[in-house]
Amino acid sequence: MTQRGSRSPFSLRHLSLALPVAAAMALAAPPALAQGAAKPAAKPAAGKPDPKKTAEDAKKAEDAKAAEEAKKAEDAKAAEDAEKKKAEEAKPVVGPSSVEPPHEEWDIKDVTEIDGKKYFFIGARYRGNIIPQFMLNLFVDEGATIYSNNFAIEFDMRKDGFSLIPAIGFTEYGTGGDILFKEKGSKDIAGNYSFVNSSMKALYLTADLLWSAKISKNFDFEYGAGFGLGIVFGDLSNNWVYEDPGGPLSGANGKHYSKCQSGGTQPGCNAAEHKNTDTLKVGNYTEPSWFSGGSKPVLFPWISIPQLGVRYKPVKNFEARFGMGFGLTGFWFGLNGAYGLEQKPKE
Repeated sequence: MTQRGSRSPFSLRHLSLALPVAAAMALAAPPALAQGAAKPAAKPAAGKPDPKKTAEDAKKAEDAKAAEEAKKAEDAKAAEDAEKKKAEEAKPVVGPSSVEPPHEEWDIKDVTEIDGKKYFFIGARYRGNIIPQFMLNLFVDEGATIYSNNFAIEFDMRKDGFSLIPAIGFTEYGTGGDILFKEKGSKDIAGNYSFVNSSMKALYLTADLLWSAKISKNFDFEYGAGFGLGIVFGDLSNNWVYEDPGGPLSGANGKHYSKCQSGGTQPGCNAAEHKNTDTLKVGNYTEPSWFSGGSKPVLFPWISIPQLGVRYKPVKNFEARFGMGFGLTGFWFGLNGAYGLEQKPKE
């Protein structure tokens, strides 16, 4: 037993030996990791592949496969081109074929007119003009219904359902014989009667303006107006008359009349019995023109409002019209036919 208060010789001696040994061990051992310091990269466990290296290897394999496929495609195309070239070179040289290629269809019965496209027709027309006696009686008494003929060459310029039709026409205004006229509202005496006979004619330049509304595939209803101007030529005979029981013409009063061949021979053949004239109108007297102070017109307008009719187009290259209207010279009706200038498209 050791006495209290004394030092243990064993402890001091062992402590003096332990300090150098601990220092040597501390120097030999690897330094301890400080708190918060970066840890060294962990090494993959033995027997497991590296993921990064595996991904790189996979990408390299894919790139190699893509390059191989691109090369195969390039080689295949080159082989195909070579085959085509070889086939072309192997074809025999043949002259122009006698067989024509198929043409574009062009149906002559397709009469559709395309919006915005112009269509042209050239043709001829006939119009009959009627001046009823009741219209003449607005200006004179007696008279008769007069029928005249008109022939014209026309050119139809058509677009979007509208036709502008200029024409050159010839109209015959003959009376076909003597007609008895009486001054409007005058006394029933020979001095107020005359025989009138016309062989007048006219050349007209006219233009019709016609709009159309579709009725069916081949028919259109047309409406519009016509305007123009004519040059008048020919004779207008105006001869006084006297009462003659055996005369060729009779009036509404039942009396018969003959032409005065000279002045002063019979009642009705004297200038004093007629108004506003010093000229003896006897012996088949012919009226001078307006330019010479007479009553025969030189120019005459053509105004027709309204014009109504039907247009018929059975095929691309033909149209026909039936029309009617009212103009300065009375009522008229007409027929026309025109050839269409629309051509089959060139191949």
